[in-house]
This record gives sequence, C-alpha cells and structure tokens, in this order.
Amino acid sequence: MSPLSIAYVATVAICAVVGLQHLVMAVRVEDRRMQLLFAIAAFGVAGDAVFERRAYASATAEEFLAAMPWTALCIATTIVALSWYIAVRTGAVGRVLLWTVSCLAVVAVVLDFAVGISYSGPVALRTSVLPWGEPFVQVVGAANPLRVVGDLALFGFLVVLVDSSVRMARRGEARQARVLGGILAVYALGLLAIIPTDLGWITLPSLHTFAFLLIVAAMSWDLTEDLIRASRLSREVVAGESRWRQLLDRIELLVVEIDRGGRIRFLNPYAEHVSRRPASEMVGRHYAEFVNENELDEVVSAVARGLEGDPASVNERILVTAEGEKRAIRWRSVTLRDASGNPDGLLSIGADVTDRRRSAEELERATAELEATVVELEAVRAKLEEENVYLKEEIDSRTEHSEIIGSSDALLYVLHKIRQVAPTHATVLIQGETGVGKELVANAVHDASDRASGPFVVVNCAALPPGLIESELFGHEKGAFTGADRQRRGRFELANRGTIFLDEVGEVPLEMQPKLLRVLQEGEIERVGGSQTIPVDVRVIAATNRELKADIVAGGFRDDLFYRISVFPITVPPLRDRRDDIPSLVQHFTRHFARRRGGDISEIPAEVMRRLESYQWPGNVRELQNVIERAVLTSTGGVLKLAEPLLSDSGKPPSPETPEMGEGLMTLADLERRHIERVLALTRGKISGPGGAAEVLGLHANTLRYRMKKLGISAGRRNPEAPSDR
Repeated sequence: MSPLSIAYVATVAICAVVGLQHLVMAVRVEDRRMQLLFAIAAFGVAGDAVFERRAYASATAEEFLAAMPWTALCIATTIVALSWYIAVRTGAVGRVLLWTVSCLAVVAVVLDFAVGISYSGPVALRTSVLPWGEPFVQVVGAANPLRVVGDLALFGFLVVLVDSSVRMARRGEARQARVLGGILAVYALGLLAIIPTDLGWITLPSLHTFAFLLIVAAMSWDLTEDLIRASRLSREVVAGESRWRQLLDRIELLVVEIDRGGRIRFLNPYAEHVSRRPASEMVGRHYAEFVNENELDEVVSAVARGLEGDPASVNERILVTAEGEKRAIRWRSVTLRDASGNPDGLLSIGADVTDRRRSAEELERATAELEATVVELEAVRAKLEEENVYLKEEIDSRTEHSEIIGSSDALLYVLHKIRQVAPTHATVLIQGETGVGKELVANAVHDASDRASGPFVVVNCAALPPGLIESELFGHEKGAFTGADRQRRGRFELANRGTIFLDEVGEVPLEMQPKLLRVLQEGEIERVGGSQTIPVDVRVIAATNRELKADIVAGGFRDDLFYRISVFPITVPPLRDRRDDIPSLVQHFTRHFARRRGGDISEIPAEVMRRLESYQWPGNVRELQNVIERAVLTSTGGVLKLAEPLLSDSGKPPSPETPEMGEGLMTLADLERRHIERVLALTRGKISGPGGAAEVLGLHANTLRYRMKKLGISAGRRNPEAPSDR
C-alpha cells in the first residue's frame, strides 16, 4: 500500500474511532449536544478521506468528478458541525456568523450535486507524481465561478475560529484561547494549500482532510481533558456528599428539607429519633401535619416566607411526636435554590431545647448566683489590681537594667559584700549618692537570697505623702479615714515571705519611725483603723543618700531605728570613684537604648569616651544613663555623639564664668534643680509617660513630682510653651 493510501486509511480509522467514542459518550452524559456535534464532525472527516482516496484512484475524469460532490458534502458537514461545536463548547461565537457559515456550506453542497461547481467546460485527467515517487491523478480544466460559494464557506469557518479565539482571550480563558489559536493556525495552513490545489495551480493532493484530522485530534484532546476533569470533580462531589451524609447521620441536630409544595423531602436519623417517626412515614407528607396546632398559622407564614427567599433567622416551635409528646425545637432555616437561582425548597436545622426549658428555673437561680459571684470576684480583682499596680512598675524597672555592670575594685568589693549578706536574714542598709544604683544592689541581695522566689516590694519613702505613708506601708481597714471605701493591704503584707526595699529611708517622718521600728523588732503590723495584729515575715533592705548620723544629731532620725536597719551596711561608691567601669557602662547603655530605638550604634569614638571618663558625674550612673540615652536618640550613622556638652570635659568643677555656675559654685541641690528644669524644657513639660521627664531621668513619676516640690520647681517655672502634665 502506498504512503498516500496509508495516510487516508489511518485518517478514516482515527476519525471513525473518535466519532464512535464521542457517540457513546453522548448516550451516557446528560448534556449530549457537544458529543453529538463532535461525533458528526469526526465522521465527516472520515467520509472526506474515503471519497478523496477514491477520487485520486479514478481511471477517468468523469469518475473523479463524480466523487467531488460527496467530498464537498463531507467537508460541509465537518465545517458546520465544528462551528456549532465551538459555539456550544465556548459560548464565544456570534449566531449570525454561525448561520452564515452553515447556509454557505449547504448552498455549496446543493450546487455541487446539481451542476458541479469545481469546473466549467471540458476537463481532462492528469497524472502527477508526488516527491517520493507515488503517482496520483487530478482533473484539470477551467474553474467554475460558482465555486466561490464553497471557498466562502471554508473562509467562514476560518472567521469562526478567529472570532472565538479573540473572545476567549478577552474573557481571560487562556487555555481555550490557546487551543482555538492552534486549531486556527493548522486550518489556515491547510486552507492556503486547499484553494490553489483545487484551482490546479499546484500539483498536490488536497490537504484539507489532513488539516481537519489535526483539528479533530486537538479538539478531541481538549474535550477529553474536560471530561476527565469533570469526572474528577464528580468524584469529589460524590465524596463530599458522602461526608455530608455521614455528618447528617451522626449529628445530634434535626435536619429537615421540604420542597416548594411544603412536602418533606428529607430528614436525618436524629430527626427520626426525636419525632419517634421513621423517615418512610414522614417523607412525602406535608410538614404541617407535625406542627402544634397552636402554632400552625405562625409556622405556615414563616415557611412561606422562607420558600420565597426570606427565612426567619431563629425561631422556637413545638414538634408533636408520634407518642403525642411535645418537644421544643429551636429552628434555623436556609432557602434552597435551583441552578437558575430560584427558590427550590427550605432546609431547616433544629436543636432540641426541651430539657433546657424544663430547667429554666434552675438556670435562672444558677445565673443569679453566678452574677453575685462575679460581682464579688470583680471586687476582689479591683482590690488586687489596686494593691499590686506598683508591682508592674517595679517589674518594668527591674527588667530594664537587671545587671550590675562593671569590674572595678570598688564595685567588686560591693559584690563581695552582697555575697556575704545575701544568704542571711540580716537587715541591710545601702548607702550612697543619688543615682549610684542602690536599688540594683538591693535586687542583687534579694535574688541571691533564699527569698528570691518571693515578692520584692519597693517603697520610695521620699515619694509617699506624709499623710498616706502609714496606710501605704501597713494598709488600712474600711472606713479608717475619708476615702477608705474598702480594706487594703499594705506593702509589708504584700512583701510577706519576701523582701521589702525602703528607698530613701531617711525621708520617713519622725512620727512614723517608731511604728517602723516595731515591725523590724517584732515582725508584726497593725492596719490603720484596725486593732488586729498581723504577723509578717519580711526581710528589710533600706537605702539612703543622706548622712543619717548627722540627722540623728539634728533630731530628724531615731538612733534606735538607725542601729536596727544598719546591721549590715553596704556603701555603693559614686561613679567618679570607679571610672574603670565607665566604658563598660557606656557600651551597655548604648546597646540597650539603640536596640530599644530599633537602630544600631556600632562605634563609640575615643574622644567621646575620654570626655565621659573625665566628667565628674554628680548624678552618677543615672546621669550617665540619661546622657547616653539622649546621645543615642540624636546620633546618626552608627556613631555615638553626645547630644550636648557636658558641664565640664576636664574633670574639674566648672569655673565661675560658666553659665551653669551663675555667680559661684553650685550646690548639689542647685545642680539637681537646674538639671530637672533642663529636662522638663526638653520634654516640653511632660512628666510621666513615654518620652516624659521621669523616663529621661530614670525616676518614677511620683518621685520626680516629689523632687520638684522639694526643690521648689513649680509649674510656673517650667517651659511656658510646654503642655501641662496630666
């Protein structure tokens, strides 16, 4: 068999198999139009291959011409079927174009059978040879003008492909557009060869059969892929429906579906259990048969609204069981809709709340008891919140700088003293100038003791108003004084089994010192306004920046209290006496504030470090911390730069001509006053909160207010443009 014959036989076989395959699919699927149209197109290509092979094997011109109308019929059938298939498959072809192509194809077939539209006049049979040496015959003669009808039908199919490809691409359906575009390219190449071959301009067999074969193959692949995808989705739907059925069978909720006529279409096993009726008895019957007569009108109205698309959100109705029992069911309904979006039924899901109704009185009583308990707990919560609010502040301050930084001999001696006293229960007195870190030392003693797991309560005696210090330390009973609307525990009670740190103990009023001495000696307290003695197990650590012996001589501090709190004294050296620790402190504060700011300071110039090391630091570590924080806030480029000049970079006291000195050397109080006023000016008068003066100075807001009052810094002396602190 020659290669050309093999090609035609293969085309017939392939198209016949494809046509039969889709014909069988058309019988099995619900929407069979696409399958039938595609099967017709495939059979048309197979028929065209048969008649073309027969024509090229003709012995006479008359025999060749006799086969051409049948070829035209097969081609027209293929064009029309494929055009309508593309329209149904994609929905992207205009109806006018479809009918135009169909009409042109039908007219071409009719004319070909009636008068023949290929040639007009004498024709002759001519034998040609293909490039591989196989002979085939062709008819030559004058072209018939009527054949333009058939060519227009072929061209119309080309327009269908172009139109559908463009529409699919615009709709964003890229895969369909690529398939149609590939078909368009194949058909265009075949069409370019079909017309000149039929006109006798070139000596090749007509290629439209093979072009249509490729088109059928591509479309068959596309359609088969969609069928596979649809089959997979169908399996997923079946699996989902199976899971849904399992859920309905196991869920302890009533699920009932009714149709548009109000007849029960489905109910799950739990609905059967509650109603005491089998599904076979209820399905197909009207729902109203199972509704309580007293609620029938309301239920009918609610179901009617639901079937119109407006179901009630939640309603509670009575269900009459087969045994005559009335069950209270709380229903929630959803309107079901068909493929067109029209209401098709109602799905109601109900919960049996009968037992809940029966226990309504118990529930109300339990609710009342619960509300009373909640009120009581709320009072306790408010009390604890008020009494422990200061603990949060102390936790914040302790976690911000929880390490003692430095390795100088003076500091190592302090650490040695801490290690000595921490395991004991001795009272500790920490002495040192303001800002040296006395609270850090107290923290270290507590953390190294056997009370480390207990509370560490900090009391700044200088920040407590004299009239409230007793209540703060020892607590008060309800009604002890105006505003004491409830009982409150004092700091000593809160520090039970832990440590209490009395900062600035030298500021405790003289009349309060005997009561403080009693706690230290006997371990007992009495709340203000109370008569009950309360034992407390508290270790006391006190701190002061004052010379308490001088205060004793002046009559401002009791000597017996002094000897009771100074069992183990620890003196923290000022920063100027441990300059070796300044580089470590500078690096620590720089890393801390840079990390908190979200930046990175990678370089501390030697000149900056020299100036820091040579400064006297009257405010000690706290002043150094504030200077570094301001420097980090104003530094750029990863290099630490001081925000403003230090009072003296030489390490010596400023000269009388220095603006800060006024007319002579300043006292420590004057220096502290000037520094606080400067910080208040920088913060525009803001005392508390983020960015406030208290945060910059490293003080509690109440401590700062007390210092301001003590130093005579009033609101009027602050920056006049600064907002008032609330």
